[in-house]
Amino acid sequence: MVDLDAPDALALDSQGLFRELAGSPAAMDEARAAAEAVELTFPADSVRSVALCGMGGSAIAGDIVAGALSERLVKPFGVVRDYYAPGWIGESTLTILSSYSGTTEETLTCALQATERGALCVSITSGGKLAAEYADQGVPTIPVPEGLQPRAALLRILVPVVVLLERCEAITASGSDLDEARQTVADAVAAMAPEVPTASNPAKQLAHQLLDAVPMVWGAEATAAVARRWKTQLNENAEVPAFWSELPELDHNEIVGFPGMGPLEQVVKVVSLRDERQHRQVQRRFDLTHELVRPHVAGVLTAAAEGRSPLARALDLVILGDYTSLYLALLRGLDPGPVAMIERLKGSLATTPYGRTAD
Repeated sequence: MVDLDAPDALALDSQGLFRELAGSPAAMDEARAAAEAVELTFPADSVRSVALCGMGGSAIAGDIVAGALSERLVKPFGVVRDYYAPGWIGESTLTILSSYSGTTEETLTCALQATERGALCVSITSGGKLAAEYADQGVPTIPVPEGLQPRAALLRILVPVVVLLERCEAITASGSDLDEARQTVADAVAAMAPEVPTASNPAKQLAHQLLDAVPMVWGAEATAAVARRWKTQLNENAEVPAFWSELPELDHNEIVGFPGMGPLEQVVKVVSLRDERQHRQVQRRFDLTHELVRPHVAGVLTAAAEGRSPLARALDLVILGDYTSLYLALLRGLDPGPVAMIERLKGSLATTPYGRTAD
């Protein structure tokens, strides 16, 4: 097993995911500047609703923002993960076309439909067809640096989403929130960086606890979308099966299945993402639900958010989850960068004509 405190512990990280994570505060600065500089082609008062169209790491930014800023949203905001733009996207909808690569086929299909309907489109991308073709149609583009894994570009997409929501008056002023969130992210990176020994590093400790486990990540309110992020990071970085759910919904169905875990009782571990500002009934539900499922799982773990604003607390947990997934990959002897299964699927899809089902 890799010693996470050894000088050569990061040797497996061929794509520099640890380096990108360490650069998160600077990434937030660059993304904010790019989003504030882009020239919008429509007035703020023309926006009546907001949609973010994206997949994977390019979509989760919208979920996290919607959860963290829900109490400040004054216009409807939805995330679309599909080939089809819902009927409510129209001429008064700010439609954020989010695709790190600029080649995500679901997002490109939504882009075609949104522009045909005259929606108020803005793209966030590093290039590809989304930048090349839609810029020619007058769609403003917020650029993202090339050469990253899409999941490593989360903050470079999330920060522009916040800025766009503010510029289009879909949320109240967010400048101070972004400032505080940046400081919280910087503090989290400093606390969980590779040079911080395991004895003092919560991410390394959690990675050890999750070794040889199947994580079930639970969130609620602002941490629900963060739980989804944890799940996908554990899938992609550490190559482990992982699942996510949110309270209070899971108390109305999922908990009934725990007595039927059978052999899974030996490997499943629940990880609850707590926030001291969650509704008091949600806090009680976490505690009571833990008591109910504890006899049927290998462990129940808790991670608590730090920070003043909901956005800062959400991003604090994001950084913890990202580092934990990377350290878990190293403990499993894996390079956290490659996503072979995804690339194989993309290769198979590319062998059939775009927009048609394979025979």
